[in-house]
Amino acid sequence: MSLNEGVGSLARLYYATIQAIAYGTRDIIEKLNDHGYRIRRIHACGGGTKNSLWLQEHADITGCEIILPKEPEAVVLGAAMLAAVGAGKFRTIQDASLSMGHVGKKIKPHQKFRSFHDAKFKVFRRMYADLKTSQKMLERF
Repeated sequence: MSLNEGVGSLARLYYATIQAIAYGTRDIIEKLNDHGYRIRRIHACGGGTKNSLWLQEHADITGCEIILPKEPEAVVLGAAMLAAVGAGKFRTIQDASLSMGHVGKKIKPHQKFRSFHDAKFKVFRRMYADLKTSQKMLERF
């Protein structure tokens, strides 16, 4: 795959990049779950939440429901929550977030793609292991 093949090649590269990042996220979640966590939802905010492809691929690949805040500028809302606690309006950050924060859209994973992503995730892990092995072989240079 190269960028010399036009817009279609660039689109495939973009899509592959989104998936690679999502597989990395899945790897982190699975490792945490292997150590006692039970992560089933991702609460997301920021620029990535404006990209529906990014969100759906992350939901499909991780198997997690993605919860978006009702407030589109949730980072600014977070700053307001901290200010409200600092001003004495709320006793704790948790109290402020429960009062001021609200759930918006929820993105559910499509189960029909699960086996496909399970297979690609195995490839992702193998490629990552191969990368680490290759880096170790070349570290003296």
